[in-house]
Amino acid sequence: MESTNQGNSQDQSPAQDAQAQPIEQPTQPEVTPETAAPVEQPAAAPSGESLEKEIEAALGGQSLDEIMQEDAAKTKELAAEAAGDSEGKDPGEFHSQIRRGRIAAIRGDDVFIDLAGDELKLQGVVPAAQFDRPPRIGAIMDFVVDHIDEAQGLVFLSREGAISQANWLQLKPGMSIEARCTATNKGGLELELVGSIKGFMPASQIDVHHVEDLEQFVGQKMTGVVQEIDHKAKRVVLSRRQQLDKERKAAKDELLDEIAEGQIRKGTVRSIVDFGAFVDLGGVDGLVHVTDMSYTHISKPADFVKVGEEVEVKVLKLDKEKDRISLGMKQVKPDPWSLVEGKYKVGDQVEGTVLRTANFGAFIELEAGIEGLLPMSEMSWGRVRKAEDVVKVGDKVRLGIISLDAEKHKMSLSIKASLGDPWVGAEHKFAKFSVVKGKVLSTTNFGAFVELESGIEGLVHISELSDKRVRTVESVVKAGDERDFRVIEISEADHKIKLSIKAIGKSEEEISAGQQPRDQKPSQMSSSKRERPKNLKSGLGEVGGMGLGGLKLEDFLK
Repeated sequence: MESTNQGNSQDQSPAQDAQAQPIEQPTQPEVTPETAAPVEQPAAAPSGESLEKEIEAALGGQSLDEIMQEDAAKTKELAAEAAGDSEGKDPGEFHSQIRRGRIAAIRGDDVFIDLAGDELKLQGVVPAAQFDRPPRIGAIMDFVVDHIDEAQGLVFLSREGAISQANWLQLKPGMSIEARCTATNKGGLELELVGSIKGFMPASQIDVHHVEDLEQFVGQKMTGVVQEIDHKAKRVVLSRRQQLDKERKAAKDELLDEIAEGQIRKGTVRSIVDFGAFVDLGGVDGLVHVTDMSYTHISKPADFVKVGEEVEVKVLKLDKEKDRISLGMKQVKPDPWSLVEGKYKVGDQVEGTVLRTANFGAFIELEAGIEGLLPMSEMSWGRVRKAEDVVKVGDKVRLGIISLDAEKHKMSLSIKASLGDPWVGAEHKFAKFSVVKGKVLSTTNFGAFVELESGIEGLVHISELSDKRVRTVESVVKAGDERDFRVIEISEADHKIKLSIKAIGKSEEEISAGQQPRDQKPSQMSSSKRERPKNLKSGLGEVGGMGLGGLKLEDFLK
């Protein structure tokens, strides 16, 4: 028998050689009871109509066979040609014929099989690549007939076909089965199930979220739920998304039974938004707000965590009815403010870094997690229009602590407190009646503010601009002008200086005499009643009245 096969093999033509060459199949992993018997799990499969639309859209009008495996059609043609009575029958029926045989010999890339009960004494041949390891001589196995070559006396078999046929009989929609991704196409993933069963997974069914890179799944094994079975076309459509949903639901139910506020758990960053990040705890997502990521200020959550990163979080708030979980990352670490009272106190001089500025001041970091507010009014003893005129982000500044509340995480800082009060000694430096130089900072309708030196300002009232009547302040002085002024009043305690231009050149007595409080009434005013002048007539005669022509009122009453 063996010599006959060898003789035929040597004398056959190239065409016959091509026809007799077994069809190569991809090597499959060893089948175990666990992989051969899919576990049936309850699942609600999508409606047939919606699934068909999704599959058609994914395939773009092409059939699955055209996209996935061109040699599948060749196999059917060979089977049809080898069977004379196969006309009018489904070419795939040869794949449903299972034959039992014994391993007879192994030669090169072929394994020869003695088929049981074969009256024609035909010998079977199976590609060795279909076995995970060389089979034992004499072992009895089941095979599926691929096609028959009576001229050579050979039956081309498929070891994987036998397993495939067994699984075809078991496959049902809703089952969870394992498959390996062999390639990708424009619509999704091409799959291979146990026994060379071809499958397809639409891109929308790969994950619970949109997947951009399909190539990452090539070569990987994945579990999916059977959604559609086409026995004639030998097509199986799987959904990994539905499988993940089933797994997540089971994990979610288990997690919600045991999760509690205050627990420390590990999770994976699933997505990042402007206000924080969603962390998968294993079936349930929780939100870590940006303010709960770190004790330091974070502008963009994406700068602090990355998608796929494993993080440790604390359960801050739990609402099982609404499936809402608030998580915190900074809460799993010691709060730096708990040590503040022992390190800082009001009056201390400290150094900090400007983190950011605002229209009311600047935020200063003293150390990681410890921030204080520098109000704009505490930036300088002089006038400050905007924070950026004094400090900029990244600047190192020296400050004094003017208030501290560790419990509320609040601290107020001051540059002025670190510089010292420039008004100390001002009454001696800018003595009353002395003439000083100043720069006009701004004007108003009642006067002008003048800077004598950094941090010390005085006011010259419009009435002190000139001895003549002044209609507008700007007609005498303008912002930016530098000139001499006379100090007519100073209060170091109140941080006030009154200046004058018209008093320059006058004596102290003249200045003092010219000063009078505005709310005081003139002293020359007489408090006595004004006497009524005598002999005044009203034009009505001596009798008075309303000009009655000498008649008296009594005349009208008669």
